Order: sequence, then structure tokens, then C-alpha cells
Amino acid sequence: RRGPRRCKGGPANPPAKVQREAEDVGGGMLPQAARGWYHKYDAFRAVPKEIAEATFFGACMTVTGALVCIILVCCETSAFLSSKPQTQIVIDSNQDADLRINFDVTMLDMSCDHVAVGVWDAFGTEKMNVTRNVVKQKVDHKGKRQGWPYTDDEISELEFSNASFTAEELAELDADWGSSSDNFKHDNFQAVIGAHDFTMVNFYADWCPHCKRFAPTWMQFEEAVNSGREEVKDADGGVVNVRVLKINCVDFEEACQEQKIGGFPTVRLYKRGAKDGKFFELPGNERSLDEMYRFLRKKAGKAHLHAGATYHEIFSEGCRVSGHVLASRVPGTVHFQAMHSNNRTLNLAFTNVSHVVHHFSFGESPRQTIKALPAEYRRHVNPMDGITYTTDKFHKAPHHFIKVVHTRFESSDIRSYQQTHQWSIRTVQRNTIPQAKFSYDLAPVEVIVTKGERRWYDYVTQLFAITGGAFSVMSMLVGTMHFSAVQLKNALGKGH
Repeated sequence: RRGPRRCKGGPANPPAKVQREAEDVGGGMLPQAARGWYHKYDAFRAVPKEIAEATFFGACMTVTGALVCIILVCCETSAFLSSKPQTQIVIDSNQDADLRINFDVTMLDMSCDHVAVGVWDAFGTEKMNVTRNVVKQKVDHKGKRQGWPYTDDEISELEFSNASFTAEELAELDADWGSSSDNFKHDNFQAVIGAHDFTMVNFYADWCPHCKRFAPTWMQFEEAVNSGREEVKDADGGVVNVRVLKINCVDFEEACQEQKIGGFPTVRLYKRGAKDGKFFELPGNERSLDEMYRFLRKKAGKAHLHAGATYHEIFSEGCRVSGHVLASRVPGTVHFQAMHSNNRTLNLAFTNVSHVVHHFSFGESPRQTIKALPAEYRRHVNPMDGITYTTDKFHKAPHHFIKVVHTRFESSDIRSYQQTHQWSIRTVQRNTIPQAKFSYDLAPVEVIVTKGERRWYDYVTQLFAITGGAFSVMSMLVGTMHFSAVQLKNALGKGH
């Protein structure tokens, strides 16, 4: 009889050892009944070592992933431990009526007897020569230089030494004021005076018989001097730039009234740079040609117009001005300028307001609280401190523009005024007193600074994200490289 039929390829019942190994893959050594309830929920099933394959590229990517994780964890930990302050901008909540302005400034060429502190605000309030809460201290100049007042000749030489004119401007300044219908404007008599070392002017009227008799002599004198045939020199032997011209007081009545001409003809000699109303008038009985030459040479020969004058200090000392002033919390200006003293009168328009700013700030006691502020906010409390602002020419003055923002630090309960600063050298009009101006404008908002803290669970979440993300990316790279390698091998195998 035939025995029972068997399937080809192996025994009907596998050996017990093989069956146990198949049941124990990924599930430990527990019986099937004991592990069956959680087996289908396992999301981290282990891969048998017999199936996993170690490669050189996989090892390199593992090391790279570990290094990336370490670097990112260190950066995240540093950011967590040193979090930056956070800011918020809101409408300014400060309801103070006054703003305290603190200053400590040295005027380099101005004695304390002549320094004045002034305040102006947008309400129109102006305070001059403020002395309350202001202290003045004399400061000696360093070195051997000593200050002395400028002479009129020095002022004239320095102020006009660099003056230059176009051909059109020079034609306007040299022309006779004979008619208002010629091709020139004739609207600035002082500009004519300022364009020449000396200007000799004949004020006349068309209807005046004396003027008509004097006209030929004047024309001859005018042509000789303006052409350079008659040379005029100053006290140092330098050639003087003299212009001779005439003004018709019928057509230019306003200009003659400003010069207070009381009769015709009137001949006057004006010196450039002289104070308004100062001139030399030719006597009425000295109108011959020789007498006018003698008069002109005598007056010009006393002047030192080209002696090589240089800019220098007026005073033998400077003045350090410190203290504070109270002003309304609106845009305004704090300025420092020269003034007359009880025993000395100055030519204020030619004073020098060069200065050193030792301290300039806003608010109560900023020097004591500045150390408690975050480092990035300290330099904006007093950005001008320790800087020198100078000018070496007349009618120039440093002008500061300051934007002020009220800032509140919640963690330390400190209020501070932060500044942004710009400055420039401004040109002032010739008869205006130069001022060292500190113009400020308050922003309508305030900045609230809070401590930038991070929650611990945010930090832990970031660490998990770094670790998982790094190894996920590395795993994707390894898988991509492995897949590419297999496809390449298959393509090469088919080719053979």
C-alpha cells in the first residue's frame, strides 16, 4: 500500500525551533497569546539584524546628523539663555508738563562773562540768559595761544578773502545806478559795498545844478580809478580794490533815504566790512580832481586790508557751562551764544560758538540709571557725549537736531529718553548772532521694552524638533542614495 502523500519542498510540519523563531521576530520571547493585544499597535517595530545592512555612507550620514544636532542644540540653548528684549510701540503715556534737559558743554572761545543760555519752545515761550540751575566754570586754553579781539581790518580780510563772483554778478556790482530802466537790478546797495575794498559813491539828482557842474570832474575821476590808471595802496603797500560809481537819487530814492542823504551832490567813501552807517564823507569844498585823489589815498592808506590775517581765538579762556533747564514737553531749542557784559561790548556777529559736548540728555538723573539699561539702549541716552563741534570761519555755527523717544523698561521700572542725533554747520546772516543750537523734537509715541523670556516647554519642543528633523533628513538622503544605487546596478546589469 502506498503511504500518505507528502508535499514536495519540505516536511509537512516545520521544526519547533523554526516556528518559535518566526513567532519571536520583533515581539520578544513572550508566547503569541501574551503579546497579541498590543502587537498591532506597535509603531516602533524592530528590524532583525539579519535584515538590516550597515553601509559606509549610512555611517557618514549618522555622524553628520549627530554633529548637526549638537550644533543646533548649542545654538538653541544659547538663544534660550540669552533672549533679547522685546519692544512694543504705543501712544506716549507720559503726562508730565515739563521736560528736563541736562547739559554739560564747554564753549571753546567764549569767556563765562559773555556766555548766555537760552531756551525756546513751540508754544512761543523764550527764555534768555537762564541762570537758575546753571553753573559756569572758566577753562584755560591749552598751549601758548592767547585770545584777542579781531580788528575791523582782520574781519574784512577774513570775511571777504574767499569771495568770488560770476561775470554777470560782477557787472551788476560794478555798474552805476544811473537809471532804473537799464539792464541791472540795483536792489542791494550793501552787496555793492561788500564786493570791493573801498567804494566811493556820488549821490546826485538830475535836477540839481551843482550836480551838473560837478559831473565832468566826477566822470574823469571815475574813469581814472576804475581803469586802474590811478593806483591806490593800503598801509601795507598792497593794491586796494576801489570802485567809483554814482547813484541817481531820483530813480533810487529809497536807497538814498536809507543812506540819509540830505543834499546833492554828496560824495562818500565806504569801506568793506565796516559797520552800517560808518563811512567817510568828502567835504563839500574839496571836489577838485586832486583833492579827491588825496582824500581817497589818505583813507585807504590807513587800512591793513591784505596783511595775511588768520582766524584766532577772541578770548584768553573758554567756559564750561553745566546744569539743567525745564521746558515744556513740546519741540524746542536750547542754545548757547555770546552776550555783552557789564564792562565790555562785543561785536557779537563775529563770535565763535565752537564747543565740546561733555553730556547732553533728557529726563531725571540719566547718568545714574544708564548702567541699569540693556547694552543696546545705553548709547542712545547721550550720543553726543565727548564729541567736539568746531567751525573756523565767521557767520558759521554748529546746529544739532535731536529726535527724542520716551522709552519705558518694564522689568526694571526705569523711564529713559532715547535720542537720535544729526548735526551740521549752518551759515547765519552777517548781522545775526551765531548760536550753538540744540533743537529737539519729541516723538508722540513711547517704546515699552519687556524682558524677552521663553517657556521651558518651547525649548524642549525645539530640541525634539531639531533631533527628529536632523535624522529624518539624513534618513531621506540615505534612502535616496540607496535607491539610486540599486537602480544604477540594475541598469548596468541589463546593459550586459
